[in-house]
Amino acid sequence: MNNQKMYEKFVINEMTVKNRLVASAMFEYGAHQGKITEKLFEHYHQLAIGGSGMIITGMHAITMAGATAPIMVSTDYLEYEDDLRKIVDDAHDNHARLLVQLQHCGSKTFDAEGFDHFSVNEIKEINYHEATKKEIQKVVSDFAASALRCQKAGVDGVEIHAAHGYLINTFLSPSTNHRTDEYGGIIENRARLLFEIYDAIRQACGTHFIIGVKFPYSDRNNSSITPQESLYVCQELEKKGIDFIEISAGMIMDLSNQSFTPAIKEEGPFKDFANIIASNVSIPVISVCGYRTPQFINETLENTQIAAVSFGRPLVREPDLPHRWINDQSKAKCLSCNRCCQSFTDGIITCYALK
Repeated sequence: MNNQKMYEKFVINEMTVKNRLVASAMFEYGAHQGKITEKLFEHYHQLAIGGSGMIITGMHAITMAGATAPIMVSTDYLEYEDDLRKIVDDAHDNHARLLVQLQHCGSKTFDAEGFDHFSVNEIKEINYHEATKKEIQKVVSDFAASALRCQKAGVDGVEIHAAHGYLINTFLSPSTNHRTDEYGGIIENRARLLFEIYDAIRQACGTHFIIGVKFPYSDRNNSSITPQESLYVCQELEKKGIDFIEISAGMIMDLSNQSFTPAIKEEGPFKDFANIIASNVSIPVISVCGYRTPQFINETLENTQIAAVSFGRPLVREPDLPHRWINDQSKAKCLSCNRCCQSFTDGIITCYALK
């Protein structure tokens, strides 16, 4: 079975990944006051021994002030590099690549004193003000400083999270960005923050450090970013030197079907646009969402330009899924019920079907 396309190696920049099955970022709910815990270490240990070729961590906040809750890892506590290095070393011992997803949560930051209360625009209902240029530039420099801490901890790279309704996504989307300065209006301006963040990380970490982006082809709402705009941004990022793109969709500002798809009615719902991006850039494109069977995954990898597929929820239920599929080709057991995305009380992301 190992001659299947999904078990072939692929290359990002100068980094070889052992297979084309990627553990996509899932917010783990596992930090304690922003700090990495033993539960988080064990979570990533299970993914590493489970066979994923590349693991992208759940969101790590560039500062605690930009986190969505104290249960989100923050990159700015004193022992962060030492704690992260334990996860990195364990992943490498199991021949997996480890990347950290970096994030500022924007209007989804924790509603408490000491946390940032700014967004792309003013939101009076939750008392958030429009981000000033000084605050924007601090976000840019904080992304670079976070990436440098990750690099010092030995990670293989970072992924900039530009989707799912967090700060960068709200700048990209015309549904949320109503600014009249150089960060609003045409797509060149709405993408300015993302471009500046990428440039700052690249300058801080050098040309050999892997930098990717999780990017939306659609916000799945009214006044969405358009496919043409998404393609433009991805091509501009390639020109700048970004190493890979993971294509997703949906702002997830609520749990409506317009912004989020709770059930998987057919496999790979975002596959076609991921292939459009992959056909128009020369860097690896990863497709996330709804991959559940080896047959469909192999057909996707054989018949498109997509380099790899990534999973979130299926690996919460079966962290050993990549290994299982070597001998057992049955469908992933994930029900796509999304209850794992609401597991605040367990101290770590958990499959409720196994309770």
